[in-house]
Amino acid sequence: MLNTASSHNHPEVAQLRHFHPLAELDYPFLLQLAGQLVIEQAPPGKRLLSLGDDEDSLLYVLRGTLVLKAADGGERTISAEEESARSPLARLRPSRFEVIAKTQVAYLVVPSDLLTPSQSSASPDIGAYHVVEEPENDAEVEGDHIAFQIYEDLKSNKLLLPSLPEVAILVGRAVNEDHADAKHIARVIENDPVIAAKLIRVANSARYAGRTTISSLPDAIARIGLRNTHSLVITFALRELFRCNSPSLNRLMKDQWDHAREVGAICRVLASNCNTTDPETALLAGLMHNIGSVAIITNARDYPGLAEDAESLLDVMDHLKGSVGKMILTYWGFPKVLVESAGDDPYRTHEGPCDLGDLVTVARHHVDLETIGRQAGDESGVTLPAYQKISLEPEKVDAVLEEARSELQETLSLLSA
Repeated sequence: MLNTASSHNHPEVAQLRHFHPLAELDYPFLLQLAGQLVIEQAPPGKRLLSLGDDEDSLLYVLRGTLVLKAADGGERTISAEEESARSPLARLRPSRFEVIAKTQVAYLVVPSDLLTPSQSSASPDIGAYHVVEEPENDAEVEGDHIAFQIYEDLKSNKLLLPSLPEVAILVGRAVNEDHADAKHIARVIENDPVIAAKLIRVANSARYAGRTTISSLPDAIARIGLRNTHSLVITFALRELFRCNSPSLNRLMKDQWDHAREVGAICRVLASNCNTTDPETALLAGLMHNIGSVAIITNARDYPGLAEDAESLLDVMDHLKGSVGKMILTYWGFPKVLVESAGDDPYRTHEGPCDLGDLVTVARHHVDLETIGRQAGDESGVTLPAYQKISLEPEKVDAVLEEARSELQETLSLLSA
């Protein structure tokens, strides 16, 4: 139950127009609504919404800061000044969050029955996912819920996103320092012996191998190069994000990681056909192409029926992983060319030479063709614009990968742990 303490202060129409979806209402209706609503006040520590609350109403923060606490211990903080506060907080019912005032807050509770049916439902422009009108089972119902919630959180910048592993952040900072050199970067990485060992292994691989075998991390970094080292550190650190405590969801995470490994390894090999990028950046782009799935699977923990129905969850992922992936990479501060490579439009076209998105598209298509070929016959006759960009016909990709088999297997092995 929402806890309120009446203040007898009514909001102004201008205040209501600040919020979504109230801004869609016409002025006469908003004027009437303003007279029916009361601005509530709450001190720090006051619970405004309980976990599991099913009261059909919208909650908006006008002043101050709130904390949203999920059942699994996850937290997010929302301040009235943030753009995300323009949307209703913890909208899904029953509520997946406990909402507590972090500071003195002023807020509005808008009962849904005060709104017209068209305004109390989903946002008018929510076109990325089509809700099933007559779902056949609980998993489909939860699939619709999670798709709606993720899309709403995505639009309002409230989606709980995974954080880039700390070692990747520290190396990124170190690489950008004026005095950066191999020894300096090595001191940052040496606290992670697994990544350090993999970098030494890369330095001694066929792609980088010199006349002598390298055994020290600074020498490995010097041979690979600082920028490539940064890309590889992110690549190796990403594995930790594709994990989940739930056994069923962890299996799905592993499937996503295995797919990312294959796409990334192929991108690395095909980079030689795209002179505008280097192999390690191509590997990273391929490995992150489905990073949006991580956030979607993580959010699925709050929907037990959906978590146990892989087919329904995969359907949600197919609709949203591209948008979520781009948001995550933007949140991590990656350049636009890497962000765009996480898109999921196989018929994407663009001006200019081959880019990372083309490599990812071809690699993904090739992996999918292998699966289709085993299950329903080969469809290699499909030609996507990306193949023209990398100057390869679909049937030629097999030959290129076969020629680079040892490099491909070595990359997959590096990413296996």
